[in-house]
Amino acid sequence: MRMTNFKRLAIISVFVFSLGMVGCSKSTEQKVTSTESKVDLITVLKYKDSYVGDNSAIGGIVNSLPANIYKEGIELQTTSKPYEITIRYKGFKEIDIRFEDDSLISSSFSQVMKNNALIILSLIKNADIVNFDIDDGTVLTYKRNELVDVHKEDFGNNLEEITKDKSSLENFIKTNKK
Repeated sequence: MRMTNFKRLAIISVFVFSLGMVGCSKSTEQKVTSTESKVDLITVLKYKDSYVGDNSAIGGIVNSLPANIYKEGIELQTTSKPYEITIRYKGFKEIDIRFEDDSLISSSFSQVMKNNALIILSLIKNADIVNFDIDDGTVLTYKRNELVDVHKEDFGNNLEEITKDKSSLENFIKTNKK
């Protein structure tokens, strides 16, 4: 009888050891990194007329815009004017942007950053500056007054035409290459 218990214990020990080895072994599968960013324009527009001090609105916007897969964090400067939004991103060269209708476009880093700044400034009433702090040490700064001046022909004296409705916003992202 004693030998039977020893055999059972040995079999169980080998089984548990084998499971441990399988669970701890390195995976041979490589992780595929995607460069596809899904945008949610309905969510973006939900935050129209928000303010810099509304952290959840800013987060909701940034999480729904192109390049959301590269976002690392957000900081808001609301203590004094000019009010600023700083968004930290991992760097990238190009990104595929997928829309709700499953259409897909490719866009460069610089185009996505400028378009995102224009969209954010069109949605956030009191935002004066949008900074993109890239993990390679680059900081891109977009000021409302400068963007309004550059795009006066397209949008008049304010940027709200960009986010007038869902089709305006989608068209802006798909066609704005300036």
